[in-house]
Amino acid sequence: MLRTHHLSIKLNHQPILTDLNLTFSPRKLTILLGPNGAGKTTLLKSLSGDLPEADSQVSLAENLLETFSSEDLAKHRAVMPQSIQLDFPFRVAEVVEMGLIHQFSALNRPSKVMEALSWFDMTALAQRNYLTLSGGEQQRVQLARVFAQIGFQTELDSRYLLLDECTAHLDLAHQHQVFKLLKNWVKKRRISAIMVLHDLNLASQYADELVLMHQGKLVCQGSVQQVLTEQRIAQVYGIDVTIHRHVNAWPMVVPN
Repeated sequence: MLRTHHLSIKLNHQPILTDLNLTFSPRKLTILLGPNGAGKTTLLKSLSGDLPEADSQVSLAENLLETFSSEDLAKHRAVMPQSIQLDFPFRVAEVVEMGLIHQFSALNRPSKVMEALSWFDMTALAQRNYLTLSGGEQQRVQLARVFAQIGFQTELDSRYLLLDECTAHLDLAHQHQVFKLLKNWVKKRRISAIMVLHDLNLASQYADELVLMHQGKLVCQGSVQQVLTEQRIAQVYGIDVTIHRHVNAWPMVVPN
């Protein structure tokens, strides 16, 4: 279980997050929603252990993040930020292998790397220079790396993928491929996932739970049907919408 305890973060004396008490249920895909500046990325960084001031306000498996070593934390959570800058011409396989360094011997890593690349249809590019790939291809390589980091840690119950707009540069087919893989892992591999997303309709289609934020505060946490209402979207995003019911039952958000 991943929890925040009265989580409050300030930057230059300005509140970024205010008194957040959240519980992220295991084995669910939870999506963080809210307009720009709502605090979604700061919350994700706090959950990942990337903000030292938050480590005494966030707990994983009933232990505060400040009690974890970097190596232990890497076994429990894998993080994909909005942007990742690599300036050295690593091969694609080498980038994915970075997620496996603490798990397997050098002899056993190549097969795991290829398995991870296969999840995102990237095996044919394993020997390519990472810097020569398109933005979408680089994003799929990074997804393979973070999925590999905790995907093979089957002996641990508390494993979280923390993803910040991880489908932003992907085409339609690969966006849905990522979400379907996430749903499969949540169900079959006992993985929990927390994702920042701006697309309300993708969130509606795939999320088990939504967290809606505004100006650093929690507006609502609950099911898709509970969170995505016309009144609440107008309140938070400042736009009038109509909620239609998709043939497969999830709400579709259409601006008026």
